[in-house]
Amino acid sequence: MTSIVSDIFPTSTYFVQDQCTLKIGKEQHDAQLSYTLYVEPGKKDHEEILISRTNVKVNHQKIDTKFLEVSNSYMEALFPIACKINKYSFSVENIADIRKRIQKADADIHDIYSGEGIDHIQTHFFRATETDEKLAHFIKQLHFIKVLEYGLQKFNPKKQYETLWKVLPIGTTEWKGETQYKKEKNSLSYEPKIDNAQDIMNDIIRYIHRYDYSVNFDEETLPLYADFQNNISYTGKTGRIKKAETNVCIEAEDKFYYQHTITIETK
Repeated sequence: MTSIVSDIFPTSTYFVQDQCTLKIGKEQHDAQLSYTLYVEPGKKDHEEILISRTNVKVNHQKIDTKFLEVSNSYMEALFPIACKINKYSFSVENIADIRKRIQKADADIHDIYSGEGIDHIQTHFFRATETDEKLAHFIKQLHFIKVLEYGLQKFNPKKQYETLWKVLPIGTTEWKGETQYKKEKNSLSYEPKIDNAQDIMNDIIRYIHRYDYSVNFDEETLPLYADFQNNISYTGKTGRIKKAETNVCIEAEDKFYYQHTITIETK
Protein backbone atom coordinates (compact mmCIF):
# COMPACT_ATOMS: atom_id res chain seq x y z
CA MET A 1 0.00 0.00 0.00
CA THR A 2 1.32 3.44 -0.88
CA SER A 3 -0.44 5.41 1.87
CA ILE A 4 1.15 5.75 5.27
CA VAL A 5 -0.46 3.86 8.14
CA SER A 6 -1.92 6.98 9.78
CA ASP A 7 -3.85 7.68 6.56
CA ILE A 8 -5.37 4.21 6.74
CA PHE A 9 -5.81 3.72 10.50
CA PRO A 10 -5.56 7.00 12.40
CA THR A 11 -5.79 6.84 16.17
CA SER A 12 -9.26 5.52 16.97
CA THR A 13 -11.25 4.12 19.86
CA TYR A 14 -13.88 1.53 19.04
CA PHE A 15 -16.63 -0.12 21.06
CA VAL A 16 -17.12 -3.76 20.09
CA GLN A 17 -20.14 -5.99 20.70
CA ASP A 18 -19.78 -9.66 19.82
CA GLN A 19 -22.86 -11.89 20.05
CA CYS A 20 -22.98 -15.57 19.20
CA THR A 21 -25.68 -18.26 19.33
CA LEU A 22 -24.82 -21.92 18.83
CA LYS A 23 -27.55 -24.56 18.74
CA ILE A 24 -26.91 -28.28 18.26
CA GLY A 25 -30.11 -30.32 18.28
CA LYS A 26 -32.08 -28.94 21.21
CA GLU A 27 -29.05 -27.64 23.11
CA GLN A 28 -28.49 -23.91 22.77
CA HIS A 29 -25.64 -21.71 23.99
CA ASP A 30 -25.66 -17.91 23.87
CA ALA A 31 -22.76 -15.61 24.62
CA GLN A 32 -22.21 -11.89 24.44
CA LEU A 33 -18.82 -10.24 24.69
CA SER A 34 -18.11 -6.50 24.71
CA TYR A 35 -14.88 -4.56 24.93
CA THR A 36 -13.05 -1.43 23.81
CA LEU A 37 -10.41 -1.45 21.08
CA TYR A 38 -7.76 1.26 20.83
CA VAL A 39 -6.00 1.49 17.46
CA GLU A 40 -3.02 3.80 16.93
CA PRO A 41 0.05 4.14 14.71
CA GLY A 42 3.17 2.53 16.20
CA LYS A 43 5.30 4.74 18.44
CA LYS A 44 8.68 3.33 17.32
CA ASP A 45 7.75 2.04 13.88
CA HIS A 46 5.34 4.33 12.05
CA GLU A 47 4.60 1.61 9.49
CA GLU A 48 2.90 -0.40 12.25
CA ILE A 49 -0.44 -0.08 13.97
CA LEU A 50 -0.92 -1.08 17.59
CA ILE A 51 -4.20 -2.67 18.72
CA SER A 52 -5.05 -2.77 22.42
CA ARG A 53 -8.14 -4.10 24.20
CA THR A 54 -9.73 -3.02 27.50
CA ASN A 55 -12.96 -3.16 29.49
CA VAL A 56 -13.89 -6.75 28.62
CA LYS A 57 -17.37 -7.82 29.73
CA VAL A 58 -19.23 -11.09 29.29
CA ASN A 59 -23.03 -10.88 29.09
CA HIS A 60 -22.85 -7.22 30.21
CA GLN A 61 -20.91 -8.08 33.38
CA LYS A 62 -17.29 -7.90 34.40
CA ILE A 63 -15.56 -11.24 34.42
CA ASP A 64 -16.24 -12.84 37.81
CA THR A 65 -15.61 -16.57 37.44
CA LYS A 66 -12.35 -18.47 37.68
CA PHE A 67 -12.52 -20.12 34.27
CA LEU A 68 -13.48 -16.94 32.41
CA GLU A 69 -10.73 -15.08 34.24
CA VAL A 70 -8.14 -17.68 33.24
CA SER A 71 -9.29 -17.73 29.61
CA ASN A 72 -9.23 -13.95 29.50
CA SER A 73 -5.73 -13.85 31.04
CA TYR A 74 -4.36 -15.85 28.12
CA MET A 75 -6.19 -13.64 25.63
CA GLU A 76 -5.03 -10.44 27.33
CA ALA A 77 -1.42 -11.59 26.83
CA LEU A 78 -1.91 -11.07 23.10
CA PHE A 79 -2.21 -7.30 23.51
CA PRO A 80 -0.97 -4.96 22.29
CA ILE A 81 -0.88 -6.53 18.84
CA ALA A 82 1.52 -4.82 16.42
CA CYS A 83 0.56 -5.22 12.76
CA LYS A 84 1.76 -4.05 9.40
CA ILE A 85 -0.48 -3.73 6.38
CA ASN A 86 0.56 -6.00 3.53
CA LYS A 87 -1.60 -6.27 0.40
CA TYR A 88 -4.69 -5.01 2.26
CA SER A 89 -4.35 -7.51 5.09
CA PHE A 90 -2.51 -7.60 8.42
CA SER A 91 0.76 -9.28 9.27
CA VAL A 92 1.53 -9.68 12.98
CA GLU A 93 4.93 -8.20 13.80
CA ASN A 94 5.46 -8.71 17.55
CA ILE A 95 5.15 -12.48 17.90
CA ALA A 96 8.24 -12.74 20.13
CA ASP A 97 6.87 -10.18 22.61
CA ILE A 98 3.46 -11.86 22.62
CA ARG A 99 5.10 -15.23 23.27
CA LYS A 100 6.88 -13.81 26.35
CA ARG A 101 3.63 -12.34 27.66
CA ILE A 102 1.84 -15.67 27.19
CA GLN A 103 4.56 -17.47 29.17
CA LYS A 104 4.34 -14.91 31.97
CA ALA A 105 0.53 -15.12 32.03
CA ASP A 106 0.75 -18.90 32.21
CA ALA A 107 3.15 -18.76 35.17
CA ASP A 108 0.97 -16.21 36.97
CA ILE A 109 -2.15 -18.33 36.41
CA HIS A 110 -0.54 -21.46 37.83
CA ASP A 111 0.70 -19.53 40.86
CA ILE A 112 -2.95 -18.93 41.73
CA TYR A 113 -5.02 -21.72 40.19
CA SER A 114 -4.81 -25.45 39.62
CA GLY A 115 -7.08 -28.29 38.56
CA GLU A 116 -8.30 -30.14 35.48
CA GLY A 117 -10.38 -27.23 34.22
CA ILE A 118 -7.39 -24.89 34.27
CA ASP A 119 -5.22 -27.51 32.57
CA HIS A 120 -7.87 -27.97 29.88
CA ILE A 121 -7.91 -24.24 29.10
CA GLN A 122 -4.12 -24.15 29.00
CA THR A 123 -3.89 -27.21 26.75
CA HIS A 124 -6.46 -25.84 24.32
CA PHE A 125 -4.81 -22.41 24.13
CA PHE A 126 -1.25 -23.73 23.83
CA ARG A 127 -2.25 -26.25 21.16
CA ALA A 128 -3.65 -23.39 19.06
CA THR A 129 -0.56 -21.20 19.57
CA GLU A 130 2.32 -23.68 20.01
CA THR A 131 4.40 -22.40 17.06
CA ASP A 132 4.98 -18.85 15.86
CA GLU A 133 3.10 -19.70 12.67
CA LYS A 134 0.11 -21.03 14.62
CA LEU A 135 0.17 -18.04 16.97
CA ALA A 136 0.15 -15.57 14.07
CA HIS A 137 -2.68 -17.52 12.41
CA PHE A 138 -4.64 -17.59 15.70
CA ILE A 139 -4.40 -13.81 15.99
CA LYS A 140 -5.25 -13.26 12.33
CA GLN A 141 -8.47 -15.26 12.78
CA LEU A 142 -9.73 -13.23 15.74
CA HIS A 143 -13.08 -11.90 14.63
CA PHE A 144 -12.39 -8.22 15.32
CA ILE A 145 -9.15 -8.50 13.31
CA LYS A 146 -11.16 -9.86 10.39
CA VAL A 147 -13.61 -6.94 10.56
CA LEU A 148 -10.76 -4.39 10.68
CA GLU A 149 -9.27 -6.10 7.63
CA TYR A 150 -12.58 -5.84 5.83
CA GLY A 151 -12.37 -2.10 6.48
CA LEU A 152 -9.08 -2.02 4.54
CA GLN A 153 -10.87 -3.11 1.38
CA LYS A 154 -12.06 0.47 0.90
CA PHE A 155 -8.60 1.09 -0.57
CA ASN A 156 -8.17 -2.19 -2.45
CA PRO A 157 -8.54 -1.73 -6.23
CA LYS A 158 -9.13 -5.47 -6.57
CA LYS A 159 -12.78 -6.14 -5.76
CA GLN A 160 -12.63 -9.94 -5.66
CA TYR A 161 -11.93 -10.86 -2.04
CA GLU A 162 -11.52 -14.10 -0.13
CA THR A 163 -11.82 -14.47 3.63
CA LEU A 164 -11.92 -17.04 6.41
CA TRP A 165 -14.32 -17.03 9.36
CA LYS A 166 -13.77 -19.28 12.34
CA VAL A 167 -16.98 -20.99 13.47
CA LEU A 168 -16.44 -22.09 17.05
CA PRO A 169 -16.24 -24.94 17.83
CA ILE A 170 -16.71 -26.54 14.40
CA GLY A 171 -14.07 -25.27 12.01
CA THR A 172 -13.12 -22.52 9.59
CA THR A 173 -15.43 -21.41 6.80
CA GLU A 174 -14.09 -20.09 3.50
CA TRP A 175 -15.88 -17.34 1.57
CA LYS A 176 -15.40 -15.67 -1.82
CA GLY A 177 -17.10 -12.66 -3.35
CA GLU A 178 -16.77 -9.04 -4.43
CA THR A 179 -16.58 -5.99 -2.22
CA GLN A 180 -18.58 -2.93 -3.19
CA TYR A 181 -17.33 0.48 -2.08
CA LYS A 182 -19.77 3.35 -2.65
CA LYS A 183 -17.77 6.57 -2.65
CA GLU A 184 -20.81 8.85 -2.45
CA LYS A 185 -21.95 7.12 0.75
CA ASN A 186 -18.42 6.33 2.00
CA SER A 187 -19.54 2.79 2.74
CA LEU A 188 -18.48 -0.73 1.84
CA SER A 189 -20.54 -3.90 1.59
CA TYR A 190 -19.42 -7.50 1.21
CA GLU A 191 -21.74 -10.48 0.81
CA PRO A 192 -19.63 -13.45 -0.30
CA LYS A 193 -20.67 -17.06 -0.85
CA ILE A 194 -19.33 -19.98 1.14
CA ASP A 195 -16.66 -21.93 -0.72
CA ASN A 196 -16.26 -25.05 1.47
CA ALA A 197 -19.85 -25.99 2.33
CA GLN A 198 -19.29 -29.74 2.15
CA ASP A 199 -16.22 -29.58 4.37
CA ILE A 200 -18.18 -27.63 6.98
CA MET A 201 -21.07 -30.09 6.82
CA ASN A 202 -18.60 -32.93 7.38
CA ASP A 203 -17.07 -31.03 10.32
CA ILE A 204 -20.53 -30.52 11.84
CA ILE A 205 -21.37 -34.24 11.57
CA ARG A 206 -18.01 -35.27 13.03
CA TYR A 207 -18.37 -32.84 15.93
CA ILE A 208 -21.88 -34.02 16.77
CA HIS A 209 -20.81 -37.68 16.75
CA ARG A 210 -17.61 -37.02 18.68
CA TYR A 211 -19.45 -35.38 21.57
CA ASP A 212 -22.49 -37.66 21.35
CA TYR A 213 -25.17 -35.03 20.86
CA SER A 214 -28.72 -36.34 20.57
CA VAL A 215 -29.05 -35.59 16.87
CA ASN A 216 -30.08 -38.05 14.16
CA PHE A 217 -28.81 -37.96 10.59
CA ASP A 218 -31.34 -40.12 8.76
CA GLU A 219 -31.47 -37.99 5.62
CA GLU A 220 -29.45 -39.03 2.59
CA THR A 221 -28.69 -35.38 1.88
CA LEU A 222 -28.88 -32.44 4.24
CA PRO A 223 -28.82 -28.86 2.88
CA LEU A 224 -26.51 -26.30 4.44
CA TYR A 225 -27.65 -22.69 4.61
CA ALA A 226 -24.77 -20.21 4.77
CA ASP A 227 -25.02 -16.43 4.78
CA PHE A 228 -22.37 -13.74 5.25
CA GLN A 229 -23.09 -10.02 5.32
CA ASN A 230 -20.63 -7.25 6.11
CA ASN A 231 -21.44 -3.52 5.99
CA ILE A 232 -19.06 -0.73 6.92
CA SER A 233 -19.47 3.04 7.01
CA TYR A 234 -16.47 5.34 7.45
CA THR A 235 -15.98 8.70 9.16
CA GLY A 236 -13.96 10.32 6.37
CA LYS A 237 -11.22 9.75 3.80
CA THR A 238 -9.23 7.39 6.03
CA GLY A 239 -10.13 3.86 7.08
CA ARG A 240 -11.54 4.95 10.44
CA ILE A 241 -14.73 2.99 10.89
CA LYS A 242 -17.90 4.82 11.88
CA LYS A 243 -19.79 1.55 12.19
CA ALA A 244 -19.14 -1.97 10.93
CA GLU A 245 -21.47 -4.91 11.30
CA THR A 246 -20.72 -8.47 10.28
CA ASN A 247 -23.36 -11.21 10.37
CA VAL A 248 -22.51 -14.85 9.72
CA CYS A 249 -25.15 -17.59 9.80
CA ILE A 250 -24.64 -21.34 9.26
CA GLU A 251 -27.64 -23.66 9.51
CA ALA A 252 -28.33 -27.34 8.79
CA GLU A 253 -32.09 -27.68 9.29
CA ASP A 254 -32.83 -28.63 12.94
CA LYS A 255 -29.40 -30.20 13.48
CA PHE A 256 -27.10 -27.21 13.74
CA TYR A 257 -27.47 -23.44 13.95
CA TYR A 258 -24.76 -20.80 14.30
CA GLN A 259 -25.46 -17.06 14.32
CA HIS A 260 -22.64 -14.61 14.93
CA THR A 261 -22.95 -10.82 14.90
CA ILE A 262 -20.09 -8.46 15.63
CA THR A 263 -20.38 -4.67 15.53
CA ILE A 264 -17.59 -2.11 15.79
CA GLU A 265 -18.44 1.55 16.36
CA THR A 266 -16.42 4.69 16.91
CA LYS A 267 -16.72 5.80 20.53
